[in-house]
Amino acid sequence: MKKWQALLAVTLASTVVVAPVAEASTYVVQKGDTLSKIASKFNISIAQLKEWNNLENDSIFVDQKLIIASEQSNQNGGQVINPSDTIKPNGTTAKLIMYKVVKGDNLTKIAKKYKTTVAQLTAWNNLKSDSIFVGQSLVVSKRTLIASDNLKPITGNNNSSSNGENSGQVESEVDKAIESQLASETPIVKAPSSNGQAMYTKVLEVAKQQIGVPYVFGGNTVAGFDCSGFVNYVYKNAGMGIVRKSSLDYFLADTTIVKNPVPGDVVFFKNTYIPTISHMGIYIGNNEFIHAGSKGVEISKLSYEYWDSRMVAFKRFNSIK
Repeated sequence: MKKWQALLAVTLASTVVVAPVAEASTYVVQKGDTLSKIASKFNISIAQLKEWNNLENDSIFVDQKLIIASEQSNQNGGQVINPSDTIKPNGTTAKLIMYKVVKGDNLTKIAKKYKTTVAQLTAWNNLKSDSIFVGQSLVVSKRTLIASDNLKPITGNNNSSSNGENSGQVESEVDKAIESQLASETPIVKAPSSNGQAMYTKVLEVAKQQIGVPYVFGGNTVAGFDCSGFVNYVYKNAGMGIVRKSSLDYFLADTTIVKNPVPGDVVFFKNTYIPTISHMGIYIGNNEFIHAGSKGVEISKLSYEYWDSRMVAFKRFNSIK
């Protein structure tokens, strides 16, 4: 494993197992619903509902569509929610392990079981006191996600100054790794062939048909997309054989830098929630790209400060000739 990969993985605890990409679903608010009622129904927390749906308060309305992430069991009997390639400029992306309170539980007992602290449980679940109830769903582990499941975790130091040093070292090593990867590629200088251009016409058509589809952790269907899931869906439905991967994996293994990008090529970004490649979209021309952002599939300008400061390169899938 490369040094920068090991450094990046310092954000994960060595006992966490990365789950497969999860499908998520949505729920339409009914008369009489509250966030508390919905959270209880789906065994999730109010804090998660707010984060996934960008809610600033507890107000919801009838017929409102809310993102309800699907869940997968983990070895501890809790539930893993595994967002993939999340792009949230104003937040963080985390792997959440959920636990359902049973009779006899208290925060001290749960904290000990999951090797965390009562203070962390209180913060993660927005608890006002130590009181919990049977059937309540609690976040018992919240780890920052890496962009590729191939990075092996190492144990980090909890000292804040050490973490700061690690963070700076990670960014430096990641930047070097990105530069090295791009330098190893022979830039594409030609436009796609007629077959490639026909493929791109279809790519742009399919992509624009998805505008407004909501953002969903790990999503790669019209029910919701994350960034690489959106690209996977678009290219697959345009006729290209493509395997579902993360944006980092597409960057490293499946694409080549292009000197003169054309609409249909892909564009990669770094440091959206982790230092390395963590977001991607499809270039549509006129300095714009279409992508699955935190508010759903949308068209954004590359000149916006947020994207301009994080853009890495235009690339082309190797199967496009």
